[in-house]
Amino acid sequence: MTMDCRDVLKLRRAPFLAGLGAEELDAFASSLEVATLSAGQTLFSQGDPATAFYFVLDGWVALFRDGPEGERTAIHLVGPGESFAEALLAHEARYPVTAEAAADLRVAVISIARFRSLITQSPELALSIISAVLVKLRALVSRIEQDQEWPPQRRIAAFLYRTCMANGGACQFELPVEQRYIAARLSMTPATLSRALSDLAAIGVEARRRKVVITDVGRLARFVNQDQP
Repeated sequence: MTMDCRDVLKLRRAPFLAGLGAEELDAFASSLEVATLSAGQTLFSQGDPATAFYFVLDGWVALFRDGPEGERTAIHLVGPGESFAEALLAHEARYPVTAEAAADLRVAVISIARFRSLITQSPELALSIISAVLVKLRALVSRIEQDQEWPPQRRIAAFLYRTCMANGGACQFELPVEQRYIAARLSMTPATLSRALSDLAAIGVEARRRKVVITDVGRLARFVNQDQP
């Protein structure tokens, strides 16, 4: 499956392509293939040769690190408009994580070999990739600090606030993925997530399965920022 015009519009906003001109970007995007997966399917497994990186068009991807005894550690939850695995542009790299569709998923598949070739023609792309990876690194460091220092209620409140803002400021929405993926992303168990959601009722958050109603977004923001709710 190839990209349609709406997919190309989404790709134009990708930070890692900032070094391309409009015509170059359109030509590049028109040649990309789109992979479609159902929730729960695996896109690639830890240790597989890294032949491509990806841009999420629709849906969500959960990235996991698999341990020697079968345990899984959540690394990231990637949503629409985000790319992942673009740091693996080195020769003979392997995926350090497993990527699983956390919801029905459509991703643009970007060949690493072809992208390396494109960089030689447009060196600005290298700077775009470096910039995009550094932004992600800073975000990852910030998230690790939050996981270590913030209580579960504040972590889930921050996730809900970001999701609410992503939905145009709406305060009623469906969680984009199952709660088990969100719990893994926030470094907590599903039971802890459920209790934390219940605790947030005190500041106007009502959650029933995947439906969330936030009665006062400003109050939720103050709670995330540790002001008095």
